[in-house]
Amino acid sequence: MGASGSGSFDNDDAMDWVADLEGYADDSPIVDALNTVIDQAGDYLEAPDCSNAIAAAEVVAAQLGHPHEDCPEEIEVWVEGHPAPSATRIAQARQAIEVILAESELKELWKDSGGLEEWQGAMEELLSRLPY
Repeated sequence: MGASGSGSFDNDDAMDWVADLEGYADDSPIVDALNTVIDQAGDYLEAPDCSNAIAAAEVVAAQLGHPHEDCPEEIEVWVEGHPAPSATRIAQARQAIEVILAESELKELWKDSGGLEEWQGAMEELLSRLPY
């Protein structure tokens, strides 16, 4: 799976996405990552797309002042130069996580590995940092 734990940044796909975020002055990578998952709701969501959307949702949470305890420095630096997210962006972040939790390759991988409960807990914790 390329993951070292159930946290949002405990996988190669998320960390590659975070590294790419540094090169953007706008929030287009966040929008793209979230919309990729939202637009495929009900279809087969591949794990890399899910990991990217989770990382993007973590950026939204960090912009709200609720960063993950293991938030990469790259996100902290990026957030400093950007305004708080809109209500729409927060809703998109929540929706993407809910879609991933409902049905995705990532969920299946965690189920097969025996770590589904731990991963779902991590996703619920992320949702708690994305208020309505």
